Amino acid sequence: MSKRRYPARTPHAAHGIRMQDLRVAGCWWAKRWQGAIERVAFGARLGKGRNYALSGQVLEMSPPAPHVYAKVMGAREEPYEVTLDFRQPPSEARRRIVEAIAAEPIVVARLLAGDLPMDVEAAFRAEGLDLFPGAKLAPGRYDMTTKCSCPDYANPCKHCVAVLYVIGEEVARRPAALLEMRGMPLEELLG
Repeated sequence: MSKRRYPARTPHAAHGIRMQDLRVAGCWWAKRWQGAIERVAFGARLGKGRNYALSGQVLEMSPPAPHVYAKVMGAREEPYEVTLDFRQPPSEARRRIVEAIAAEPIVVARLLAGDLPMDVEAAFRAEGLDLFPGAKLAPGRYDMTTKCSCPDYANPCKHCVAVLYVIGEEVARRPAALLEMRGMPLEELLG
């Protein structure tokens, strides 16, 4: 029985999405996002995923939404397929969250301006939910699911972690992406 051999080094992706270092984004929500990633990814996979994101190994990615699809270049010739699914609040909780945010025009205005008032997180917490991914629902169950076509037994693997870091950069630039991942587009708050 012959084992499949992979190159010792991961090939560099020339045209991938190259993440900048999140530490330069001094906003509280970028720090909270990074903390969420660290809650669900352990050990070497966290560092390797971060390095993949920094070196542009994420080749393509759908915009942040409840379902994210990405391709990540790994050790083999073909990229791995990654899917992330973020849990959406139940309908009644969602309605109350939207109402709480929309009731404060300054909160909506700050979201439109690229800021994230803590009132948004408070609206989620009032419903017993977390705005950021990685909240534990039960032992071994989180409020997001990650899948990758790689053979790694760990979940999330370094490819999923790389995608989470790239999403984190989008969240740092445009915090309304957090609401979109929970199934609440900004347009809904404006209506």
